[in-house]
Amino acid sequence: MEVEEESAAPTTVEEETRSETVVEDLLPAMDSTIGTANTAVLNLDPTLGEAMNGEDAQLWKEAIRKELKGLEAMGTWEVANHPPGVPLVDSKVVLRLKLDADGVPIKHKARLVARGFTQREGIDCQETFSLVAPLGAIRAILALAVQNDWEVHALDITMAYLNSRLKEAIYMKPPEGSGVASGQVYKGFDRSLRRMGFFQGKDMAIVVIYIYDTLVIAPRLETVLKVKKQIGQRWKMEDSGEVSHFLGIKVSRDHVMRTMTIGQSGYIDQVLAKHLDKRTKPTMVPMQSIPEGTLVASAAQQKEYPVIVGKLLWVANSTRPDLSLTVGVLARHMREPSQEHYQAAQRVLRYLESTKQVGLVYRASELQEPLVAHSDANWVSDATIQRRSTSGSVVLVYGNPVAWKSVTQKCVSLSAVEAEFIAAMEATREVLFLKQLLRSIGIATGTPTVYSDNTGCIQVSKDPAQHWKLKHIDTKYHFVRNNVQEGRVQIKYVDTTRNLADVLTKPIGRQAMQQARSGLHLQIPAAVHETGSLS
Repeated sequence: MEVEEESAAPTTVEEETRSETVVEDLLPAMDSTIGTANTAVLNLDPTLGEAMNGEDAQLWKEAIRKELKGLEAMGTWEVANHPPGVPLVDSKVVLRLKLDADGVPIKHKARLVARGFTQREGIDCQETFSLVAPLGAIRAILALAVQNDWEVHALDITMAYLNSRLKEAIYMKPPEGSGVASGQVYKGFDRSLRRMGFFQGKDMAIVVIYIYDTLVIAPRLETVLKVKKQIGQRWKMEDSGEVSHFLGIKVSRDHVMRTMTIGQSGYIDQVLAKHLDKRTKPTMVPMQSIPEGTLVASAAQQKEYPVIVGKLLWVANSTRPDLSLTVGVLARHMREPSQEHYQAAQRVLRYLESTKQVGLVYRASELQEPLVAHSDANWVSDATIQRRSTSGSVVLVYGNPVAWKSVTQKCVSLSAVEAEFIAAMEATREVLFLKQLLRSIGIATGTPTVYSDNTGCIQVSKDPAQHWKLKHIDTKYHFVRNNVQEGRVQIKYVDTTRNLADVLTKPIGRQAMQQARSGLHLQIPAAVHETGSLS
């Protein structure tokens, strides 16, 4: 089927002295002094000056030339004088050293961006959000692929932002992001897929979109190849074949054993190389207790702390549910970290040094239910947050963890039952979302089960006569009770020792952490356990 071409809206570049600009005019000059690369720590985001003075200067210049030629070929700008009174957006060349999932450099990437943070939402631009597939949904689809032995291939849409339409004309200074573009990428891709005959929830070929990183999933290889061909006719893309990495996450597939392992050892290596205090020893527990924070951190620690925590959040949210509680605690103190919080962040790095090879392993199983969840709460657990409780939840597709969450409850619970009831509500919401997702692609889940280790919570959820015990809490928290009574979910008891969400609510010891990793399908090489006594 032929697809109607959509031209990208031009971005107008200010030029006061000349009527035309060529790519070579925009390229930065290289300094004659070539620096020496640091082989221990790769500079993944160099400034223009650093790039032009480093040993990869020629590679960076070629990357910039490729970017500018691509923009020119797409017709994204025209040179013009700046109309009086029209907002002028600054521009910047952003450089990124792209690594594969093992941390090996594979590409020097350059992007010319409009500095969209200078635009005023509602005045200079209307939409600033970006539609991407939730990580939980991506992992759920991968778990289904393992269960059903589906093919999974990866694509990289080249210059994805330029394939979408801008609603406004933007006047931008020549080089020395625009907020409106990212939300349009998904819409442009969605329009193209629909014109190819795709409709959300109707075809047994699944296309997962995360800005320009794309997965194509289908039961048969022939279907995957056909879909990739159709996408390639409309969008310029790089075909990676069977998925080996996605969003910087390494993906290893064993079709014989029907397993898939996803991990971030390469990314973790880079984080450790840059931030780990080498004088410390490894540990097998990410947090012993919640730090209270009494000593003021140094200026250097306060500057580095949010960078470390931001990187840890990506690891915890992507492949490491065992870090969710710890990193969530650290993230509460981004603005004013104490020395204790900085040392706690260093402890997480030490834990990652011990467990960086850990991967989240998905296995096919005929014995597991299609969709279940575990929920837990630690009542009035943290004195540093006004004794609010912590909720934890894990959702599993065919026994494989695909979504997890550790959050501080927004209200102070008056009892353990109340805290558990609120935690069950969070788990129920995620279960119902994934139930709808699975049903849209033809997977019958039956009535999903939410497991709790609190009998009082289960009684209140099932028995309308028990409602009066929690009638004082916000209406939204009765969401779980309504869905149980209407048969959308069921709630059952699980022993605390088998509750997978327990690790998401409180710090636990080494043996319990090892058991939690096993329950969450986090595999660690046996050699790590044999390195001696790790605290």
